[in-house]
Amino acid sequence: MLCVLNSEELASKLGKKGSETDMTLYNLKKDDKSLTVASPTKYPEKLPPLLYSLYLGEEVIMVIDKLDRTIGEMMVACQVMGKQKGMIILDNYIAPDQIKPLIKDTVLENWEMVEGMPDPNIMREGLLEKEPVVREGPTRVSVDQSFPVKGLGTVSLGLVDQGIVKKHQNLMVLPGGKKSIVRSIQVHDNDVNDAGSGSRVGLVLKNVEPDDVRRGSVLAEEGVLKVADTLKLKVMISPFWRNVLKDGMAIHMSSGMQFNACTISMSGELKAGEEGEVTVKLDNPFVYDDSDKMALSWLESTGPRVIGSCTVIE
Repeated sequence: MLCVLNSEELASKLGKKGSETDMTLYNLKKDDKSLTVASPTKYPEKLPPLLYSLYLGEEVIMVIDKLDRTIGEMMVACQVMGKQKGMIILDNYIAPDQIKPLIKDTVLENWEMVEGMPDPNIMREGLLEKEPVVREGPTRVSVDQSFPVKGLGTVSLGLVDQGIVKKHQNLMVLPGGKKSIVRSIQVHDNDVNDAGSGSRVGLVLKNVEPDDVRRGSVLAEEGVLKVADTLKLKVMISPFWRNVLKDGMAIHMSSGMQFNACTISMSGELKAGEEGEVTVKLDNPFVYDDSDKMALSWLESTGPRVIGSCTVIE
């Protein structure tokens, strides 16, 4: 999957419009090759669509046609979420020398940089030729949305984060804890028996209702993932964050399609570029694996709303 930032026009030229919520997905298919493009439609008004789209995209294309807070926040989010693969397209007479100082010592420093908008037809061909990244391990699917379909039951759309999801597979719906069976699987409107990591899937699920599988739910094999509403974290504050993290702050923690409100408990303070340990009390149960890297955000920030990254401390 691909994430396109700051150009809905480019995203629409790379694929056929599919589902639309606070982000829009575009689908491209040629022969046996396919690609899904995610674009955060409701960003910058809302921060979650940016984080969701970045999560979905194995690679990122960022169009820079001006230098403002929004561009800066997108750069910070890419850095915090560790997006190693990407392309910066410079438009509207923005020059490389204007951008290079801003991305020095970040993951974006190694991205390809292109002056002027490339031909979308050539871009499509190049994107379809790329081999998908395989993430092995137990099945894990992050759910974007779920809805009822007459004659089928509950249909959930999401991304296979890890492993392979298979027809007739038994999966847990987390954090709720209900058990479900995958009745059927679709990838780009084609029925398949299984789908590997990186695939955008539509799953028909047995024994659950749409409300049981809301956005942020995770489908996984039993016993693989953990659920908690209080977590001890190691926090790495972004060097570009302008505020101070301190005890009692109401922030958000995100991973996959989860974006959960939480309250910080800590001693002292953490500023830009610093690391430390905090405890968060989440408003709702959070699904995680010990190896997950999560993002922290503060929606009241006057600068970048993305605070930094964190991992769980056992």
